[in-house]
This record gives sequence, structure tokens and C-alpha cells, in this order.
Amino acid sequence: MAVGMVSRVMEKRPGMQIIEVQLGEGEQKETAQAISFADESYEPGEILILNTTAVRLKLGTGGFHLVVAKAGDHTERDLAKGNWGHVMKMRYAPWQLAVDTVEEQASPFHRLFLRKDLSLQSTPVIIGELHSMLPVVAAALRSHSKMGRIAYVMPDAASLPVSMSRHVQQLKAKGMLDAVITTGHAWGGDREAVTIHSGLLAARHIEKADVILCMLGPGVAGTGTPYGFSGVQLAEVVHAVSVLGGIPYFLPRLSFADPRVRHRGISHHTQAILGRYVLRSVLLFAPKTGDDRERYMREQIASLQKSHSHVVVWGECESESRLAELEQEYGLPFTSMGRSWREDPIPFLTAVLAADQTVLSLDYIKERTNAGLDCSASPDMLAALGLYLTRNEGLL
Repeated sequence: MAVGMVSRVMEKRPGMQIIEVQLGEGEQKETAQAISFADESYEPGEILILNTTAVRLKLGTGGFHLVVAKAGDHTERDLAKGNWGHVMKMRYAPWQLAVDTVEEQASPFHRLFLRKDLSLQSTPVIIGELHSMLPVVAAALRSHSKMGRIAYVMPDAASLPVSMSRHVQQLKAKGMLDAVITTGHAWGGDREAVTIHSGLLAARHIEKADVILCMLGPGVAGTGTPYGFSGVQLAEVVHAVSVLGGIPYFLPRLSFADPRVRHRGISHHTQAILGRYVLRSVLLFAPKTGDDRERYMREQIASLQKSHSHVVVWGECESESRLAELEQEYGLPFTSMGRSWREDPIPFLTAVLAADQTVLSLDYIKERTNAGLDCSASPDMLAALGLYLTRNEGLL
């Protein structure tokens, strides 16, 4: 902890403010930036209590201190004003807050969640580890005229306040996301849910989503091991989508520019999730490159398929000009792990591939559902869907 003096408010956006502060005195004096999630005003000269841990540890996301409170200000305030909320997020932490969850008894949607047969109705759910892929997928989905409503369901394995995501703010402003649902201890979405299961169901039944995106928020944690990384939570997401009658589409973490061998090609994170932790099959997107990179990925995927019946859809990547067009339409740079798509195009092109293939699959799912055929996430159904996508690639 430290104290800092407000210099000015640099930026205000829904759910958060960025404040310039002065820390220390004399030769130790430094200018820094701090984030506040409170809905209150800050004036130059005010003294703030700051959590400085992340900056002192030089963690990658943000580079901000966090405002705990105004020093000496004992005014009572509600950090998350609601209508019916009695469910606490960040429970028993000093900043615990009550939110309006969709499931609770006073919610107008409570009766919906009493239904034991509630399902995702074969809705595609694109699942991925890196938050940086969210704008690429959403922009590519929205570029198709036939695309309906898109919802983003944010789990709680990374950032808890969704306002930390500039991508979410930009996507909503651009009309590329129709709704945001924060689950578990994550908070600040258009809807709040206690679990990932009800968050997914809310996306389908309350927000009427035709496609659901489920990627971690910014600020994932990793330890260089196959056990201690935020993405492990995605196994639970796969299971939730499967048992609730959705279709799990998996966007792998890919790179051919990351200097760490464990992240070369298909990251060891994706390999751990799909090779060991999931108990259900997914439809996995993989890019054709026609060179050593593709051979490397095929060897990695062959290893995965020794123990799991995942369905792999290999697709031709769009030209990089498509990425440039999508980025221009989005209005902010596409970057991941500090690299632009020009430095490491494969992960971004694979995100576009996933979006395009998902749109292509919508007609197939609709026809199959209307015909009364099984659309659950069984290996046979995923195999049939994968075959359809392979045969019809390029028809969008």
C-alpha cells in the first residue's frame, strides 16, 4: 500500500477512471497512473490510498496502481448500485459488492432459471484463453451480414472488473458486441451471473445470442507449468457448454513469434486443457499454412487426438489484408502478448478463421435442428459438423 496525491483525471469510461497521481517526496517523487472503479469524483490535491503491488512486481497487464479509497474520507457509498442484488462478488474481501444476478429470487428472470430443462439450444460457443483475440473474433463475426446477436460471457480466472477491458468498451461502442455477462466473481457486465453455467444460459435466453464468445478477461496468470495457469478454467467452460446443449468451438492459443518453446505452435496451455483436463470433445480450429508451421501443429494435434476425440477443422487462412480491414473497422490495434498481427499473424488469422467457420456452421445447425436431428455436442455430431465445414469452406 502507498498514498498518492491526485494530479488530474486522465480518462473516464463506464465503470472506471484513470487518474494521474504523485507518489513520494523530493528525489523519490514519481508520477504514476491509478485506476478507480468507484463512481466518484477526484480533485487535484486529494490524497488516495493505493494498492501498488502489481506495478512494483512489474506485472504485464495495465501498469496501474489501484485506488482503494480516499484518505480520511468516511462517506458511505455503493460501488455497484443495483435493483435487487443480494449476491456478493469478491465475497469477504474488503471490496465485496452486491450485484443484481440473473438467477436470484428477486430477479425478474428467476423463474427462467428454475427450469431444469433449460439448454443452450445448440448455440455455438467460441472458447479461448487470450482476451486479445476477443476483438478479432467479434469483428470478424460482425463483418458477415447474416450474423445475428453476439454475447460475451466473461469468466473470473483473470481480471474481475470487466471495465479493465478496453476491448469490451470499444466492441460495444462499435456495435460488435450486443451484450456482456460477467460470471463468478467477475463483475460489471450488462448482466451478472453466479456461475458460468447460468451466464451462458443468460446469454442465450435473456440476450438471445446467436453466437456466444467465452474468453478470459485481461490479466491472465501463468507459472510456466501445465497446472498453474488461468486457462485451466476453460475446461469447466467446455463441460458447461457440452452438458447444457451448446456446441463448444475452441480457439487454440497459437504463436510462431513467442520466444518461449512451450508456447510455440499450439501453446502448452491449449495442449494441457484439451489433452488432459477436458472430459468432453470440442471442435478445434487450426490454420493451414502449407509449410513447416503446419507440420509442427499437425504433430501437436496428433498427440492430442491419441486420448481425445476432438474434431479438428483445418481451414485456409484469409489474407492479411482482411485483418487490416477488420482492424480499421474496429478502430484500435490488434495486438497479443505485446506483438501486432504483422509480427505474428497466425493467432489473429486463426481467430478470423474461427469466426468465419462459426458463421458458416449456423445454417447447418439450424437445418439439423429443424429436422429434429441431434445437435448435442457428441463426438458424432461434432464430426458431422466438422465434415460440413470442411466441404463447404469458402462458401460464405
